[in-house]
Amino acid sequence: MRKILLTLGFAVFLADAAFCLPKEVFKERRTKLLDLMGDGVAVLYGKTGSFEGEFKQDDNFYYLTGVEEPGAILVLAPKEYSRKEVLLLAPRNPEDERWSGERPSLGKKLEDSLGFEYVGRTGGLGWIVNSYLQHTTNLCYLSPSVSASSPVPTDLNFYRDVSARVPGTSIKNMSHLIREMRTVKTDEELAAMQKAIDITGEGFKKAALTVKSGMTERDVQDIIENEFKVRGARQLAFPSIVATGKNTTTLHYTRNDAIVNEGDLFLMDIGAEFDHYAADVSRTIPVSGKFSPEQRKIYEIVLKAQNAAMAKVKPGAYVREDVHAEAKRVIEEAGYGEYFIHNTSHFIGLDVHDVGDYGSPLKAGMVISVEPGIYLPEQGIGVRIEDDVLVTKNGFKLLTGHIPRKVDEIEKLMSGK
Repeated sequence: MRKILLTLGFAVFLADAAFCLPKEVFKERRTKLLDLMGDGVAVLYGKTGSFEGEFKQDDNFYYLTGVEEPGAILVLAPKEYSRKEVLLLAPRNPEDERWSGERPSLGKKLEDSLGFEYVGRTGGLGWIVNSYLQHTTNLCYLSPSVSASSPVPTDLNFYRDVSARVPGTSIKNMSHLIREMRTVKTDEELAAMQKAIDITGEGFKKAALTVKSGMTERDVQDIIENEFKVRGARQLAFPSIVATGKNTTTLHYTRNDAIVNEGDLFLMDIGAEFDHYAADVSRTIPVSGKFSPEQRKIYEIVLKAQNAAMAKVKPGAYVREDVHAEAKRVIEEAGYGEYFIHNTSHFIGLDVHDVGDYGSPLKAGMVISVEPGIYLPEQGIGVRIEDDVLVTKNGFKLLTGHIPRKVDEIEKLMSGK
């Protein structure tokens, strides 16, 4: 039964189904995109893959459909009087279904459950697009732009084939439309993100109360990730970074096999995913439960830089020219500029490093990370503090504010070990 529900794509097997996005949300997104397109035909391919085991849909495809079935295709045609949006599913295979569960049959029941006017099979794609091109000459490319050296996306290859066969058709780049829609979060999206954040916070607290000398980094990782699962996270938003001692100075450390020692710092860069939406939180704690004077000094500088950077978050500000520059200024003035080696912020949403235009000003409804750090390999001290911040009408809201991040908050939490 679980695999059937996965195929339908609403992830209702989660612990807290109240947060799962309803079909109406996806319908509203498609309607908005149709309005923005104005004219033309768009074809968007979902990810291919097996019907067995875990499958994660392409973010753009999920954003518009809520459907997690492999090999699905979405066709949009704003100027059509009927069937402006068509969902096409891969053909059924009885042998595959014996192994991975029964897939739904076509018909009104399925269309109603998914919120589509028409659901068909992928074999009808050519006929449907040809019929739409009787009324328009534009093929609208909606997928992310790619570099000249990257593989050609499936939908762009399809467009090229169609334009070569149908005289007068042209390919129109509209890849910015979905990106711009995704960067500004709705209340439903923010609720899912907050749930992911809350789960992540509980994983951190469990780790802070458990970590001790003699454990391995992976022991702590297992504690965190098990807490995520127990609290309803479908999967990780990204591979957990769990580092102790000198490993805290490696940004994307993933071996997670070192022994934890008393007196060391312990850095966790972790994130649960809930209903496809990511959290991204970093915390640095002392294994002993108390920061040493030098550890505390570095931690307080990073915290000061983070607070200063967050104060710059508001509509009209720029991620790099304002937010990052402020964090960098504070750390440089403290004499540690050369040890701050990464950017301060990235967008968060369906992906932990979500779509967004760093050259455009922030808008209300966007969610970004604020994560300065100082890394001193010679001293074995690496400190990163990362929080998820919502841009509001008048400034910002700290979505991760309930997760201990100040020195006294962390030491108080760890005193309960």
